[in-house]
Amino acid sequence: MPKRKVLLPLDGSDFGRMAFRTVGRLFDPDTTHVTVAHVAPVPEGVTGPLPPPSVIAGWSETAAMPWRDQEGTRHPIYQSQAWVSTREEVIDAMEDDVRRLAEAGYQVSLAVRFGDPAQELADLVEEEDVDAVVMATHGRSGLSRALLGSVADRLLRMVVVPVVMVRPHDVGTDPLPLAPFG
Repeated sequence: MPKRKVLLPLDGSDFGRMAFRTVGRLFDPDTTHVTVAHVAPVPEGVTGPLPPPSVIAGWSETAAMPWRDQEGTRHPIYQSQAWVSTREEVIDAMEDDVRRLAEAGYQVSLAVRFGDPAQELADLVEEEDVDAVVMATHGRSGLSRALLGSVADRLLRMVVVPVVMVRPHDVGTDPLPLAPFG
């Protein structure tokens, strides 16, 4: 029986981790594969094409490509070091989250991407044939939402799969533990 695929976008904050409890309540670990996704900004001073998306399952990765910085090809080592360094920082920061989900019984992979968060997440939903997205949202409305925008709102409008938006009750608390399914 194929596993249901759930995308869990995280930004490394406790606020984002509030979605863990919802994943635990809605999705059975025995039948669910969770992809933890983090979209990082492009490293400062680096221009040119983005690196290929990385989905790390069992910590394998796609091959790197050469990049150019603002100085052209004058510092080609710096280019790749900037991408690799940023990617490794994200992996280190997300390792506890991935471990926590794996310990709860989920099959887990980590996706690291660079660029516009809503677009990158929408692309990931399509590329990985994701069945649902679970993510925390601030739940802004009115002028605040118009000025700041919302990754969750933009993503909702870009994908055709269910998007479960978790609005935390108390942002000042630690992330809730994964609730057991059922």
